[in-house]
Amino acid sequence: MNKRDFNILVVDDELGMREGLKKALTISGYSVETEKTGAGAIKSLQNENYSLAFIDLKLPDMSGLEIIKKINTEKTITVMITAYASVETAVEAMKFGAIDYLRKPFELNDVIELANRHFLRISEREKVDQPPSLSNKYIMNSSAMMKIKGVIDKIKNSPIPVLLLGESGTGKEMMARLIHESGNLIDKPFIGINCAAIPSELLESELFGHEKGSFSGAVARKIGKFELAGDGVIFLDEIGDMPFILQSKLLRVLEEKSFERVGGNETIAVKARIIASTNQNLKQYVEEKKFRSDLYYRLNGVKILLPPLKERQGDLEPLISYFFELFNSMYDKKIQISTEAMNFLKSYSWPGNIRELKSVLESSILLADSHSILFSDDFPVEIHDGDNETGIYTVEKEKILAALSSNGFNRSLTAKHLSISRKTLYNKMKKYSIDLPSENGDEQ
Repeated sequence: MNKRDFNILVVDDELGMREGLKKALTISGYSVETEKTGAGAIKSLQNENYSLAFIDLKLPDMSGLEIIKKINTEKTITVMITAYASVETAVEAMKFGAIDYLRKPFELNDVIELANRHFLRISEREKVDQPPSLSNKYIMNSSAMMKIKGVIDKIKNSPIPVLLLGESGTGKEMMARLIHESGNLIDKPFIGINCAAIPSELLESELFGHEKGSFSGAVARKIGKFELAGDGVIFLDEIGDMPFILQSKLLRVLEEKSFERVGGNETIAVKARIIASTNQNLKQYVEEKKFRSDLYYRLNGVKILLPPLKERQGDLEPLISYFFELFNSMYDKKIQISTEAMNFLKSYSWPGNIRELKSVLESSILLADSHSILFSDDFPVEIHDGDNETGIYTVEKEKILAALSSNGFNRSLTAKHLSISRKTLYNKMKKYSIDLPSENGDEQ
């Protein structure tokens, strides 16, 4: 699917909001229409094919919730736009088919990122004749990942807590989503929260919510992540960075399977499945009294250790191919990768793991001409200067020397033989201090 085929409808009675969203999404490559009333929105959504609709909760003739109740949310992905005080209504809208909500005030980048996420999800679903939970975004071909896939198949329908461990960038959130999408909770909410990204004094409110007036600045009731998760999945990312005092409160919630909002008396049952992750050594944290041992064992129902990307050689080339398809589609390009560049990327140790790989490929594809073929020189300099733990550079030097010898030290023929450009060959010869025999001089 091309972005121009991913039609978006913006429904808001404020002209500035409608035009602002339309302009931002149009610049991003989407086809966008607008409506200012609920009646107009319902007519458009029933008569036209829209892939995504942003619907304001408060419209002059009806509420956004009424619109969602009257349209086919299986045909159109629906996102509710709501004010801070009306989040509960947005949650109710999700029960009737809305897939997400945006809380005012928001940044235009938030809208673009949300549209991109759903566009990519639909695009990838159309590429494979499989349910979305088996989409090729979950690449698990290496022996290490096949073992993990076997574990997920065994626990996917169980309520047992899961603890995901691994270096930063290894895809812990992706694994959490795979567990969610593989099991019987696929139609239930998946609510994530990064415990390291929220100030400690606000984290309790984010997790469990608060009542109006419960503290300075609490101007309205707030629904917390546990309540939003309902009987779905709550993903506690970077759990190792949770403040020690809040660990006690979380432990009590998990043991009693209930909680109260901050400043409230109503007891709310916890039904959500718990998946936690961290890049920290929690066992060591327990020994150093930085993490509660009882909470550690409560979260550690099934422990899954995600390997670094350098230990997933069988996944690297499929991941590179996947990201090329992804960003070619996103940026409407037709960039290809040379054999030389593929081998070069496979030789790098990727200390930043999948996150680094994704970032490098996105920037390289974005900056390339629309129909380019990328070579190793087209990737960032830090990739060329990075440590390589496999000894691949020694192997590469020997390969270049052998190719030069077999092609009579003709650099043009050698570059063609190695499927690289002459410029790349020159740079590699300089890097490895390879000199041609004097009689060959500067020709070729």
